[in-house]
Amino acid sequence: MKKLVLLAILATMVLGFAGTASAVDLEAKGKFQFQANFMDNSDFLSAKNNGNREDDLNFYFRARTQFRFIANENLMSELYVEYKTRVGASDSDASSGSSDRPLGVKRMFLQYRFPGTDVLTTAGVFSINLPGAATGNMVLADLDAGAMVVETPITDQFAVSVGYIRAYDANATDQAAYGVSSINQKDEIDLFYVAAPITIDGLEATPYFMYGLLGKHSFSEVAGYEGLTAPSAAAFNKNVSAWWAGTSFSMNMFDPIVINADIVYGDVDANQKRNDRSGWGFDATLAYTGLDFVQPKLLFAYTSGEDDKTDNGSERLPVINNDWAFGSYYFGGSALTSTDLNSNQQSGFWTMGLSFEDISFFDKLTHDLHFLYIKGTNDKDLIKNNAGLTNISADGNFLTTDDQAFEIDFNTNYQIYDELAAIVEFGYINMDLKKSTWEAYDAVRAGKDDPALKFAVGLVYSF
Repeated sequence: MKKLVLLAILATMVLGFAGTASAVDLEAKGKFQFQANFMDNSDFLSAKNNGNREDDLNFYFRARTQFRFIANENLMSELYVEYKTRVGASDSDASSGSSDRPLGVKRMFLQYRFPGTDVLTTAGVFSINLPGAATGNMVLADLDAGAMVVETPITDQFAVSVGYIRAYDANATDQAAYGVSSINQKDEIDLFYVAAPITIDGLEATPYFMYGLLGKHSFSEVAGYEGLTAPSAAAFNKNVSAWWAGTSFSMNMFDPIVINADIVYGDVDANQKRNDRSGWGFDATLAYTGLDFVQPKLLFAYTSGEDDKTDNGSERLPVINNDWAFGSYYFGGSALTSTDLNSNQQSGFWTMGLSFEDISFFDKLTHDLHFLYIKGTNDKDLIKNNAGLTNISADGNFLTTDDQAFEIDFNTNYQIYDELAAIVEFGYINMDLKKSTWEAYDAVRAGKDDPALKFAVGLVYSF
């Protein structure tokens, strides 16, 4: 907290000294959040069945503050800082002083319009999001990365956005002597995309295309991307290319009936067939917005799954960093515990559900109620006939056609003030993994599963 205050004071002083040369407005907004999370059987295995996620109760504090330095409507920059700690951890226990607690930079970028035009350029480290209508994008969203994006309207109904993203770079230099080979070369992951928002009366769509280049020596990083690896992945022997094409779609011409949908196909093309990965995903929601006290919504999503072979790569959608969620537990989507179960490994499934959002019978008090049925689309024989596959674990994040889950969430938000909310979240997942499919894959779990339970309480101050 002291560091946040110090940062604000320093920023104000700098602006004060520079005020005679150029008038700059400083705007600040942010979110301070304290929460208690009770998470039982987060790996869908209880303590008696050798589950290893049984430290159930944890407390967290997170502070995010954005400082915007605005010269005029055409020029600004932003510094976005974040502090997060698990209360009682090494940086916030009884033996630590406040000076030991980390404060990090989450985003920092500049943004300007080219003089006399509407061409907007953003450069720096900021949140990258491909289009998503039903929910966040399945492939790339909520990724804070170094990038440069240029966007401009063409007409009132049509615009274009192009971007370059340096998603990963292990080393700035080769660091090898003349004539000596080095794995520090070709260790980057670069992404290039174009999106074209189209808006007409009652309809919106944003088709997009993204191309990716994965350096030959980037596998050490790619190996940790559950959404990019194949079941039997190996180190690359050449550069790897990838591409994605998709679109978001929204229709409200039949208001109060609103339809949102997304579809995307992606392909990772490696020199070794075993490293290939290609697949697709689709989602859609149908909402009725004509009621004052509730918004009912039907949900559906499908993503392609693995076949029973390992030598031909993967048949799942390649994912860099998604922000996709239905419900608020298994797929993420929570205001308090969004990343506890959410994983890029969660592709190869279909789900359908029903949500009742913004339920309100009393002033300042709202509820969300979600029901989800989840079923795997991955071939069961891939698990039965293999063991130790790359980034495929037996913890319920990878579902075969033999596996299913049912989820129910009930979340409550009470606005104590306009800026202060008390949030209570309850979630339950009944996981049903087929024992005969999984018992030989993981000797410790032996095909067992238990329900997962979440109860979280938090205070969120937004300004």
